[in-house]
Amino acid sequence: MGETPTQSDYGVLERDQVEGTLGVHAERIRLAGYSIIENAFTPEEIARFGERLDVVLAQQAEEFGGADRISAIGDTGTARLPLAYDDEFLKPATHPALLELCRLLLGQYIVLMQQNGVSNPSVDVHSQARYHRDLPYQHFTSSRPLAISALLCLDPFTEATGATTLIPGSHRIERFPSDQVAAALDVSVEAKAGSFIVFDSMLFHRAGRNRSGRNRRGINHVFSIPLIGQQISIPSALRGRFSDDPALRPLLGYGAAAASSVLAWRQQRLARLK
Repeated sequence: MGETPTQSDYGVLERDQVEGTLGVHAERIRLAGYSIIENAFTPEEIARFGERLDVVLAQQAEEFGGADRISAIGDTGTARLPLAYDDEFLKPATHPALLELCRLLLGQYIVLMQQNGVSNPSVDVHSQARYHRDLPYQHFTSSRPLAISALLCLDPFTEATGATTLIPGSHRIERFPSDQVAAALDVSVEAKAGSFIVFDSMLFHRAGRNRSGRNRRGINHVFSIPLIGQQISIPSALRGRFSDDPALRPLLGYGAAAASSVLAWRQQRLARLK
């Protein structure tokens, strides 16, 4: 049965009902493709994430043989899977409200598909400055989300610092719109440091141009249904850490990794019976 229309409605016989703030976020994401969770972390926590992200960026550049080699593959300013280098980055990936919102949209079994720290330099052209989906090269739509992205702002996201620009509702279309329509519809999403910009991973978006004179940093997470493979094998990168934690084990992908053999697959099935 439809809801009784209010005096401000005309011809509306059915409407969605939401419960609580997270329900509102979920409905916004289903319709417009994005929403913002403000004040997810304190300024002190955000400052600590920023300091440690800078350390991981330097560590990964040294590990790969220097900044020039990182630049050669177009990965400058990106810290891949920082939680594998510093447990501090497990905190944004396990933020309770964020995980609850992701489960409202994706179902109870969600997997952290990727975590990338990004440092967008001032003026320089950034690899994320081109429109893309976080599930790239895909041109289809689905009735329910397949993955949810959550970008934690470590610095203010403003027009000057290169706030994320997105095309609302584009998670519902198969092809990228014409340049004229994209320019007419895109919006620059401003958010305070400590906020999560949460969006359907199929939403077309890009990083804005940073003109602030300082780096603009964030940590992007993509949570997906377990059918989608991780960008980097988190269980392998962690070398088994947290595998005995009943909450973290499925989230980090320990239960979703492909079995290495028929015997291993059957042993996994047997272990579930215990």
